[in-house]
Amino acid sequence: MNSFKTIISGISAFLIISATSTSTIAQNKILRADSTNPAGSSSILLTVLGKIFPRETGVSLQLNTGQTLTRSVLKLGTGDLEMMPMVPQIIPWLKAGKKMYKKKLQKQAKKAYANSRAIFGFPASAIHIMTWQDSGIKTLADIKGKVVYMGPPAGGFWVQSTSYIKAVTGLTPKDFKAVRLPWGQGMQAMLDGKLDVFLRPTAIGSAVINQIGAKNKFYLLGAGKAADSKQWKEVMIKRLKNDNITIPAGTYPNQLGGDARTTIANNSILVRADMDDKLIYKLVKATWENLDEIHKSAVVLKTLSPKNPFAGVNLPLHPGAVKYYNEVGIKIPAEILP
Repeated sequence: MNSFKTIISGISAFLIISATSTSTIAQNKILRADSTNPAGSSSILLTVLGKIFPRETGVSLQLNTGQTLTRSVLKLGTGDLEMMPMVPQIIPWLKAGKKMYKKKLQKQAKKAYANSRAIFGFPASAIHIMTWQDSGIKTLADIKGKVVYMGPPAGGFWVQSTSYIKAVTGLTPKDFKAVRLPWGQGMQAMLDGKLDVFLRPTAIGSAVINQIGAKNKFYLLGAGKAADSKQWKEVMIKRLKNDNITIPAGTYPNQLGGDARTTIANNSILVRADMDDKLIYKLVKATWENLDEIHKSAVVLKTLSPKNPFAGVNLPLHPGAVKYYNEVGIKIPAEILP
């Protein structure tokens, strides 16, 4: 009997050690990453890093695209995810358990905030506001009473799009018909002529806008002089932590009109707070030391710059990232130090 107990104890110990080893290997060799639309800047960046990391650090990325970031971030809290992009306006809601986390997800949200750390940020997606040549719409104020695509039912773009329109025109969704569909369905609705206006956060030169625009000539509406207003600066720049940018005339083959002044949403790349400092240091170093390769991989990634490495970052950096930035002499804002 004693021998039997000894055998069982030995097997149990072996299984515990094996499970621990498997967990360690999973963290050190394969990192699970979520992102949104595969054509988006953040997804493209993570795809490129998925090629760089194995070569430079021996770590692979298992990327799952088409995800809703407000849900994916909860997986950081439960340990079911190691890396993801995030838009800054969600972070205060996550920290306080408000908005989409208010009813049933407060505990999960607060736990996710506590276990989330940033490693860098970059200007990712410029808001494109597209309308067909024959729509009769010339400025953003003309969308009153029109059918306007405002992004998916869940996610942070609703805040971006409604804030943008209100800051420029004073209009709210009560003044037009706001349509909320998944990204792919929204794109198809525009192609099918069911929408008057199509809002989409995507990189300048985006294949998505090119694909839609191939059907017919179109205008890109913008903020115009409102991009210099006090309200715009207070909401779009200060509160939502975006930057101003211009989509040049002729960026797309069928684009009509002049330059379109708009806003570009910053994204931060998050990792779990409990990930190994040395591992994060290696990942951050591999990113910045292969910047030329990243830029050459896709035009939309040229906004990633060591001159603005913390664009949109509004939660603490991971200590491993801090070590790298200190080594290369990049000054870290006090508010994002761990």
